[in-house]
Amino acid sequence: MSFNLDGFKRLASVGAIGTGSGSVKALCTYHTNDDAAAVETAGYFDSLAPDDVRAGDFIMAGLDIDGAPALKNYIVTAVTASVVTIAAQTTA
Repeated sequence: MSFNLDGFKRLASVGAIGTGSGSVKALCTYHTNDDAAAVETAGYFDSLAPDDVRAGDFIMAGLDIDGAPALKNYIVTAVTASVVTIAAQTTA
């Protein structure tokens, strides 16, 4: 499937790294019937570029809602004029 803006919501500003444009980071949610493999495909979130997310924003994703629902967290690692790159949460 493909990204559906109706499932995306920017919940809150959660902190700032420095000052100036792009320094405030956000917590977002996304709910979809797509599974993790689909959401993690390159280009999935590109329609959010460049204005709806910033590098460092968090996305809490409710996945495969119509099948085997799961929660997975992502961080936006880069945003250009037309590309959004994410990475799945890892533990240190």
